[in-house]
Amino acid sequence: MAKKKRSAPAPTRKPAKPAKAASPASSTAKLARTRRGRRKGNPLPWIVGLGGLAVLVVAQIGINLYRDARAPGERFASQGNVHVALGTSVPGYNSNPPTSGWHTPDLAAWGTYVEPVPDQRLIHNMEDGGVILWYEAGTPEENEAQVAALQEVVDGRYSRYVIAPREDMPTPYAMTAWQRLERFDAIDAVAMQAFLAAYHGLDHHPR
Repeated sequence: MAKKKRSAPAPTRKPAKPAKAASPASSTAKLARTRRGRRKGNPLPWIVGLGGLAVLVVAQIGINLYRDARAPGERFASQGNVHVALGTSVPGYNSNPPTSGWHTPDLAAWGTYVEPVPDQRLIHNMEDGGVILWYEAGTPEENEAQVAALQEVVDGRYSRYVIAPREDMPTPYAMTAWQRLERFDAIDAVAMQAFLAAYHGLDHHPR
């Protein structure tokens, strides 16, 4: 009789080793890598946002420059708001008539004058939102006529104004507000009223 072959014994399996618990240090390192990965996300939204903000800032600057260029009169740099006693010797003003700078603590009464008013007082009027209408000084009778003509320009619509004569002006008439000057060879009611409308009542005290 043929001998029966014995079947080979089944291989024994080694028991699986239990998984090692992650150490606190490795968990912390993995979390740090995850956070770094998140931080390296798409930067495009930030770039777009910052770019949009820059465009808005530049646009606002452009609008302000455009408005300033179209505003009546010539703009002069501010020479400050320092108070001085009347008659104090100060550095030269950067315009004639002046539009800012050293001035007295008190201001001239609003209204009309046939005698010159000190610059150092009228600068305070401009700081308080006033507009000065200057005319070339003449005889008392000529000054009275100038005042009457310029009062028609004001037309009773404004309260913070001064009409006053001035000697040695480059032109027969001028208008000033804080940091603004416009000169005239003759009375121009439309242009003068535009100057009044643009600057009357604008306070310029330091904030």
